[in-house]
Parts: sequence; C-alpha cells; structure tokens
Amino acid sequence: MPIPTQAPASPRPALIAHRGASRAFLENTLPAFQRALDLGVDGIELDVHGTRDGVLVVHHDPTLKRPDGEVPIADLTAAEVGAFRLPGGDHVPTLAEVFALVDGRTTLYVEVKAPHVESLVADFLSAHREVAAEVHAFDHRIPVGVRARRADTPIGLLSASYPLDLPAALANSGATAWWQHGPLIDEALVTTCHDAGVRLIAWTVNSAPHARQLASWGVDALCTDVPDLIRSALTVAAPPPTWRGAV
Repeated sequence: MPIPTQAPASPRPALIAHRGASRAFLENTLPAFQRALDLGVDGIELDVHGTRDGVLVVHHDPTLKRPDGEVPIADLTAAEVGAFRLPGGDHVPTLAEVFALVDGRTTLYVEVKAPHVESLVADFLSAHREVAAEVHAFDHRIPVGVRARRADTPIGLLSASYPLDLPAALANSGATAWWQHGPLIDEALVTTCHDAGVRLIAWTVNSAPHARQLASWGVDALCTDVPDLIRSALTVAAPPPTWRGAV
C-alpha cells in the first residue's frame, strides 16, 4: 500500500515594504528603504513625482511643505527638491538614488502619483535595467501609458473599491497585478484574480491575523509598513485566522 504523502504547504505571500520599512523610519526615505533591504523583503513600494526639470523624485504627496507654504513638486527643480529637508533631516531622494541603493537586491514597485510623466518613467526604466521594477497607479491610464512606451514593463492597477467586474477593469490594460485595499479582499476576489491571470497584491496589511487570513486565501503579496512583524506572523505556528474585517 502506498504511503500517503502530505500536500506541500502553499508558499507564503511575497512581502512588499510599503514606502520602505515605514514604521521604523520615515516613509519614502533612504533609511526606510535600507531597513527594508536589511530585512530581506521581496519588494519595496514607493511613490514618484516629476520635477519641473524632468527628474523623478520619491515622495508621497504632490507638494512639499516649506516655510513659504505648500509648493507643488512639479513647480520645483530637482536641486530645489534636493535642498528640502523632511522631518528628522532626511532629504527627498531621487528615484535614481533608490535604484542605486537597491542595486538589484529586490523588486521595486513604483507607484506613479503624477500625471504626464509616463515618458519620463519609461525612459528611466530603460536606462536602469539592473533593477527589476513594476509600475502601478490609481489612475489606470498611467501604467498603461508607461507600458505603451515600454512594452516589457510589468504593470499593476490600484483599487480602493471592490471591483464588480474585474475582467472588464483589466480589459486591454496588459496588467499582471491587481492592487486591492486589504479590507476589501475576500476569497472570491482572490479566485477571480487568479482566474483572470493576475496576481492579487493586498495593501496595506499591518495586522498579523489579517495577514494570516489573506495568506490562507492565496493572496500573492502583502504590502506592509511592518514587514518584520508580518513575516513573523506568517512563519510562526499560529491558530486559524480570526480576522473579521474582510467583506
């Protein structure tokens, strides 16, 4: 009689550091990205804008809060952005600085916050092939526009609402990932994404029970502010998930 074998455990979701290890250091700064690298994350997510002179910089908001008021990054030169200091003294890094820091050690997930920089992003990625990078945005026209200019760019679509017709939302986009707000994920959506041939990436997951629940449903990646905590939650023995926030 053949000896029964245990089915292999499903792999844990990939861990993506949201704006770097952003609970340990100020988000979207080189120390936050370095800490994420030290933790051995599978990916780092970050936000980009374009300066007046065509340089991509890493910052969440479209403005800098200077003593003379909030000034749009799009109205500033790269030198002006570089001279600005964030709380704690860190500077706003350029995307080139982050790519140099990462140097091929993990995947960068570039959320494009600004309109009309698709050509800048596509040209930058073509000039920096040493780092694996993907592009995503809430404005789905942006990653699609980047991919139209650089066909080998993997792209994702960000969503803060539950999709009623996911195949329709994905149609003609070329997207390979669907970024979904974590509390709006259920097991049916995971199945729908996989049936449509796209990865489901959950953001922003900072609760251990929630992470275990999403992992049990087969979510492909978790974007988190606390990658060390979430990794521990997924690797230590734990009771069945009890998180109840999903639809």
